[in-house]
Amino acid sequence: MSEEVGRAEDEITEITLSSGLDDDAHLKPEHVNIVYVQEQKFKGVKRSYKIFNETQLYYTQKSFRHRENTKHRVNLSYVNARPERECTVAWSWLSTAFATVVWSMLLLYVGLFTQYKADYIVIVGVLLGTFSMISMLIFYYRTQDKLIFCSHVGKIPLFVVSNHKPGNKEFDTFMESLGQHIKSAQDKLSMHQRLAGELKDLRRTRDEGRITNEQYESARNTIFKHEAFQIKQGS
Repeated sequence: MSEEVGRAEDEITEITLSSGLDDDAHLKPEHVNIVYVQEQKFKGVKRSYKIFNETQLYYTQKSFRHRENTKHRVNLSYVNARPERECTVAWSWLSTAFATVVWSMLLLYVGLFTQYKADYIVIVGVLLGTFSMISMLIFYYRTQDKLIFCSHVGKIPLFVVSNHKPGNKEFDTFMESLGQHIKSAQDKLSMHQRLAGELKDLRRTRDEGRITNEQYESARNTIFKHEAFQIKQGS
């Protein structure tokens, strides 16, 4: 039984990867498990996630401000179920907003209710209040709280989920489902199969230009040094 959260980005009939990169270059979604969409209108970012065929994730990201579009497919068998959290808070803009709003209120009080009443003091107070609101908007825009899902062994970033506070029903449902599908996909493969599959998937993402050759080589060396890979190679 399929479960959907949010709105579908679009209807996908076939997901095509670069020709000849792997054995499953063409995958047809026989079963859609869950759909989730995150949209940050003020920041101009829209991300959609579609888990299909139990083990595959179709991820899209649109950045309207930078006019950047990302579309790719991720095999959940090779994803680390524990994402890395990246939280960046624009404290300088928050402190600026608080400082200017205090000065704005003080000047408005002086300019309106004391013996020093003057139009220019009120005008300065209004301008500082306006700047305070602009500072708050910049604070919100520049503050980022993201969950970055990486490849299991190579630790290469694969996709991002905007971190929402607990209590967001759709977010909690999606994260729970995503974790379950990652675990289920990994349980179906041996460790060596997962290592070989991750290496193949990372080679594909490099050839598609989504990761650098340096990232791929770093992950490749890490995979080759893994105990399960060494044992298999020595047998």
